Amino acid sequence: MNDVRDPEPGADATRQQLIDLFLRRSLAEVEQMRRGVPALIKGDDAAWRELRFDAQRIAGTASGLQIGILSACAKELAALADERFSRATIDAHFLLTVASAIEMVAIELARLSSERPRS
Repeated sequence: MNDVRDPEPGADATRQQLIDLFLRRSLAEVEQMRRGVPALIKGDDAAWRELRFDAQRIAGTASGLQIGILSACAKELAALADERFSRATIDAHFLLTVASAIEMVAIELARLSSERPRS
């Protein structure tokens, strides 16, 4: 027989606090990504590595918190950052795709933040 119990009474509140903290941190990071687009255009390796790291962190944490759409958007952004290191040249289409992926992460973060209950 399966033992089905409610999760700990404070578990949902703790999860909500973790999500709030994650969203605030990620919003700040996505703003940094936006400000870093000129460095990405110039081909700055450090800027590309930072973009990849931030996208991977957002994707992993979003996945762990079961925020699927945000996780998918961030995984795509991380994959694009990985692709940058295997390309011989960075063309305008690729840069536009990366900038659009950053905006998709930003849009999803803004949507999630706006849907959070205010305490």
